[in-house]
Amino acid sequence: MKPSVATSCFLALVLLALPARAGDVQEIEAKGEAAIMQGDKAMARDKAIDDALRKAVESAVGTMISSETITENYQLLSDRIYSHSDGYVQKYRITDEREEDGVYIVEVKAKVGIGSIQNDLQSLKLLMQRKDMPRVLILVAEQNIGSGKMSYWWGGHSGGHVLAEDMRIVESTIMDIMREKGFTFVDPETLSGTKKVSVPVALLTDKQAMRVARTTDAELIIVGKAVARDLGQTWEGTRYKTASAEVSVRAINTSNGEVIASASVPGQAWNINTTAAGSQALRNAGKAAAEKLIEQITAKWVAETSSTTRVRVIVSGVKNSRMLKKLTGVLSGQVRGVKSVYTRRMKAGEAELEIMLAGKTRDLAAELEAKDFGGVFKLEVESVRASSLRLKLLP
Repeated sequence: MKPSVATSCFLALVLLALPARAGDVQEIEAKGEAAIMQGDKAMARDKAIDDALRKAVESAVGTMISSETITENYQLLSDRIYSHSDGYVQKYRITDEREEDGVYIVEVKAKVGIGSIQNDLQSLKLLMQRKDMPRVLILVAEQNIGSGKMSYWWGGHSGGHVLAEDMRIVESTIMDIMREKGFTFVDPETLSGTKKVSVPVALLTDKQAMRVARTTDAELIIVGKAVARDLGQTWEGTRYKTASAEVSVRAINTSNGEVIASASVPGQAWNINTTAAGSQALRNAGKAAAEKLIEQITAKWVAETSSTTRVRVIVSGVKNSRMLKKLTGVLSGQVRGVKSVYTRRMKAGEAELEIMLAGKTRDLAAELEAKDFGGVFKLEVESVRASSLRLKLLP
């Protein structure tokens, strides 16, 4: 049944109100339970912990809203707020765990922060740790007033060398703001001047940007352009020149090519020098773009860590359908966190799978290496990234 307009409006107000209390942290005691299926206590324990943390957030949110309101809107609130429980749990410890009549029970004490996670540095740091501290590479071509063409460090105008700081205004602005939030970056100083990153075009397509990213360890790339223009007018009758800028950027997950955030924002400034006005306009637009990217990226990561992540798995050495069936069977029924497995293609001894995973890819890889595949084959993990995995089957 669809929610009423009144209920939807109420929910919107609740969600908007939460960031105002971003500093609120409560310690909550909660109990989680999960049935032990096929004797797999480890999987039941994971599910019990998730259940306890979800209940902890439910309890914390409940203190902010009247019981009458919760009764009227319980299901909708549950779907929209409680589903993000992991993202708001700053810290927890297990106080007791036990097995009773085929059910695994976990009791926790959790510190729950209610509010906007991108404004809570402690929560954001925890979120990044859960995402394995992804590294970021910025590929933004830039053109200031007075410059005849775009400048970019990966080739072309820059001659294959990193540009001077005053020619990387937007890149530096985005980097400074995101670094304050805990993001880590791949330094183009270590990449420039090498043939492997030479792409002689300013405006990169997603495929070209991914090609540059593959030469690095970046899990996230920010691609786009920034252009400043002279507005041809003075500011309020003074000698100050006015300028505008437009920054268009998108953030791409290098594991699977998914665009997880985008922003297209303007900026304006004035200065007695036209070029300086353009530089400030670029900074203003770059700052606004960075804030939009952070908001969307963290929202995406919260959703992934509190639900399931799509993991692309490339498997080589698949000699026959029996081997593939054995692998997918183990993945579906014997590996913690795997919700579903889809075979996308199989050709010339290589298969591509898509796994919906509640957990970390590195944990999935470690568990797969330890599994017994009944003598059909042995498995070797060749590479692990946040959202992708490469495996090799050995006879």
